Amino acid sequence: MKKLLSLATALLAVCPLMAQGNEQIHVFRNDGKFATHRSAYISGMKFANDKMTVTTADGKDHVYPMSAVDSCVVRTTGIPDIYVNLIDYPEWTELQGAKDDVRAATLYMNGNGMYDDLEEQTVEFRGRGNSTWKMDKKPYRFKMAKKKSVCGLPKAKTFALLANNIDCTLMRNSIAMWIANYLEIPYSNHMVPVNVYLNGIHKGQYVMTEKIGIGGGSVDIDETTGMLFELDTNYDEDFKFRYNWDEKTVAKSIPVMVKDPDLAELAEDPEVPGITDAAEYLAKWKADFAVMADAVIKRTPSESLSDVLDIDAAANYFLVFCLTGNHEIHHPKSVYIHKKSLDPAEVYHFGPVWDFDWAFTFNGKEGAPANEPLIVIDGKASGYTFFKHIMQNKEFRAAFKAKFDAFVEVGYPKLKSFMAEYATLIEPSAKENGLLWPTRRDQGSRYNVVGSFDFRTNLATLEKWIDARIKYMKSDPNYGLYK
Repeated sequence: MKKLLSLATALLAVCPLMAQGNEQIHVFRNDGKFATHRSAYISGMKFANDKMTVTTADGKDHVYPMSAVDSCVVRTTGIPDIYVNLIDYPEWTELQGAKDDVRAATLYMNGNGMYDDLEEQTVEFRGRGNSTWKMDKKPYRFKMAKKKSVCGLPKAKTFALLANNIDCTLMRNSIAMWIANYLEIPYSNHMVPVNVYLNGIHKGQYVMTEKIGIGGGSVDIDETTGMLFELDTNYDEDFKFRYNWDEKTVAKSIPVMVKDPDLAELAEDPEVPGITDAAEYLAKWKADFAVMADAVIKRTPSESLSDVLDIDAAANYFLVFCLTGNHEIHHPKSVYIHKKSLDPAEVYHFGPVWDFDWAFTFNGKEGAPANEPLIVIDGKASGYTFFKHIMQNKEFRAAFKAKFDAFVEVGYPKLKSFMAEYATLIEPSAKENGLLWPTRRDQGSRYNVVGSFDFRTNLATLEKWIDARIKYMKSDPNYGLYK
């Protein structure tokens, strides 16, 4: 009864303040269930016979035995809700077809007091991702008719919705991007947690972020002179090439794809000077990339690479990957590198960082060790040799050590604070997501995926892992980068 009275007093004290409809009551239960009620849809509440009853606007009573209620949290704001309705396929429960199939849709967003609402508009809606597109919980992308700033992100037409399907904390990408922004890596993405509804069906918690590409919303360089490459074994873009240092084996080559700009469009644009044939223009960039890559492969560790590579950018870039244990770099997958122009005076810059759901405690399954080098597959993955040459470079090692030491002293305490605040923000949505996507054998990927319902337990495991990772990097002679 004491618990009942204290809970009633707390809820009744705040309920009169619920006037705008964004406020939410989150009911945390100790019987493996969870519920959220928005104030705009609550017509009444009462406490009697050791039960809490919430009556919603549709007249339905939601009854909670007090013995099952662990706690209730009332919040005046919540993470935004994005509602997408497919115009031609209102009956679909999920996107169908290929990820590149564009579907007309209406989209609007309730900012829930955190951000401005987004008025309903017609958008192009489609899937995205490589391996993540095959998973049960699909990632999405939407494109608006005009550039807008959504949830404080830089103005753009296109934004990505990452599903975080294999992330039991729903925080890995957000943590990695926080580190990248803390290290002031140019063009680093920002992550905004949101709930996504497709044709009225709650699809769970996502993060909205910038679409990586050349432009003011991402890599802000001139697309008529600059280049953004993606090093990725998926090797599925229209314009691509391989840099080989031993043509006898694919493990001694780097797959290089043009992420942006669209070379075909540039070649067809009469206002773009000096580019009339896409293949010829790509050949120039292939030769330019080879100059940088030859220096990486052929120079000794004591020789400088700063004439072809931004060493500070490389140190920051690999620091994010090493702190997070993102081993996909040795394949490589989702590794970005850009250059402002073909001018020999310009150098290549690693970044932006991307794709950290397969990282931290997950390496095919939960339980990845914290004391494993970042790149580990010698001779079997093309990224191993290439990146190891950079990591062994004397200039790079000095820059990396300085940045790592500074992060441990100043950045890590700030990261802990960020994680605590972010966890408080997303916990109710994370539990809802865990109900929608429980621990299971993911049918699309065949991975054993741990759900996010036990959010605080998963978070504690992640916090311990990061702490162990930093201790390992401090004790390892190569800072955890390679064997």
